[in-house]
Amino acid sequence: MTTTRSTTRINTLNRLDRKTLIILSHPDIERSIANKTIIGHIKKALPESQLEVRHLESLYPDFKIDINAEQAALLNADLIVFQHPLYWYATPAILKKYVDDVMTWGFAYGTGGDKLKGKHFLQSITLGGSRESFTPLGYNRFSIEDILKPMQQSVYHIQMIYNPPLYSYRNAYVPEVLNSMSEVRENAIAHAERLIEKIQDFSKGNKEKVENFIHKWFKHFDVLDENGYFIQYLHQDIEFTFPGYGNMKGHTEFNSWYYSIREKLEAPIKHEVKNLVIEETERNRFDVRFQVHFLAEEKESRKEIDVVETENWELIWDENGDRPIIAKYVVSV
Repeated sequence: MTTTRSTTRINTLNRLDRKTLIILSHPDIERSIANKTIIGHIKKALPESQLEVRHLESLYPDFKIDINAEQAALLNADLIVFQHPLYWYATPAILKKYVDDVMTWGFAYGTGGDKLKGKHFLQSITLGGSRESFTPLGYNRFSIEDILKPMQQSVYHIQMIYNPPLYSYRNAYVPEVLNSMSEVRENAIAHAERLIEKIQDFSKGNKEKVENFIHKWFKHFDVLDENGYFIQYLHQDIEFTFPGYGNMKGHTEFNSWYYSIREKLEAPIKHEVKNLVIEETERNRFDVRFQVHFLAEEKESRKEIDVVETENWELIWDENGDRPIIAKYVVSV
């Protein structure tokens, strides 16, 4: 027997809107082809309620950055995107100054400086050269990933979650010399579509991953897999309750309970998940409620078990490890 999914429609509730903040840096955005096209497409595709774009050169033509305003914008965001062309293998000048001025001690790092911890970061870059130019034998000698390592380390130092950079080639236009205007626009549109997809995927959160995990969990339960599979997804201080066993806590008591189940029941067994509700109560913390139609046979008595159980989980999605952690697990009949 195998785990089956109920035909009941999954009800995923979300009280949280994930906000994306795009820090745009381009010294002459009105004459830009690539970055102006990218930002224009993003603004058309995404609702204003989920997106804020801050063009640094427009906001601060005198380079006097309002630190309080920029820190407030960062605190209000879940995904932070740096959108810019590659200038001298780094960022435009004001974006470097932005990092220096805004990512301060006590805010982004150092004592008490964990305000951006757990937020996602993505660097979105337009490159003028070709793919071949960013190779050991090419004009630029280094890959773009190598060039961006200082930014990557800065993100790690701030304790944000680093996402692989998004970049596209041949975004510079020099008449009769380099690329064509139509080609640059095409490359920019393709870049924008990739960035929009990433933002939309991020906005969905991890509810779909939680759902898939629940069905995977019971698939392993059906074959009474080794307890090591289950332990890796349980908080070290997990609280759990099962009919006939009462309240238990921690890995040791889970192992004792699971050993008794494997001794008692004949594998395989069957779980059918029904009426699944996944509610995100705060970012990456989920209340999960559902029913399970449970079918099994006892080894000694050959007695059939056919019950419908109600399960309530408290689950945390660890984005650094991209994995779920069950903090509380309550089963009732």
